[in-house]
Amino acid sequence: MMRDAFTTMTMMSRAASARQAATAFSCARAASHTARTLSLDAILMASIIICALLVLVSILGLRISLLAVLLVLVITSCSRVQRRAYLF
Repeated sequence: MMRDAFTTMTMMSRAASARQAATAFSCARAASHTARTLSLDAILMASIIICALLVLVSILGLRISLLAVLLVLVITSCSRVQRRAYLF
């Protein structure tokens, strides 16, 4: 009877250590996945920010080019008006 109790207790302690080892492996694996997830999230956020900045820069460039075209048109129309005034 005593031997059966000792064998049962030994088997239970082995099972507990196996469970603990599996749990430790699972926690390490989860931490690895968490680190990967965080790095991928950081890359995704950086790419979104870069795209937003590119859009803002392109809108600003478009506004500047439109202002330049408008300025050229105003200057050329003013010079045409002045030429007409000299003709009369």
